[in-house]
Amino acid sequence: MKNDDELRIKIILLGNGHVGKTSLATRFAKNTFSENYQPSIGVDFMMKFVEHEGKKVKVLIFDTAGQEFISALRRQHYAGASGVAVVFDLTSRKSFEDLDGWIEEVYDEIGKVKTIFVGNKTDLVDERVISTEEGKSYAERKGGTYLESSAKLDKQVSDIFIPFVDDAVSKS
Repeated sequence: MKNDDELRIKIILLGNGHVGKTSLATRFAKNTFSENYQPSIGVDFMMKFVEHEGKKVKVLIFDTAGQEFISALRRQHYAGASGVAVVFDLTSRKSFEDLDGWIEEVYDEIGKVKTIFVGNKTDLVDERVISTEEGKSYAERKGGTYLESSAKLDKQVSDIFIPFVDDAVSKS
């Protein structure tokens, strides 16, 4: 039975393969991290309950596979999303350059929603190719928010998800 005080939000994680979407979702939902890369197949689902301003919020995270050939499968899961976190790897110029395609895909399907752009893998300092300024500038041009994270070190991971929770609570 659903608690009347319980809110439910759905967050879609988008981005190329190997950028850390699954690691971010797993770190937030289960507080674990694995060095072993296992590509997502289709769409994985995780859930976490968060207590925020006296409200219980069920956070549903849809972790999408980054391969182009499953675009139709991904699109089936966009409906009802509270927002999207579009993730790129700070050590991969290509993952950054592909951001436009990801936001076009989701906006074409469900319209413009709250969007957070996430530069992941801040722990790989020596391999970094995207600057903070470049990420912020991109997010501003697209009307989104920008932040950087490290799933491995648990840096700013909850900051990806909590703004969606804030929105849900403020609208309730």
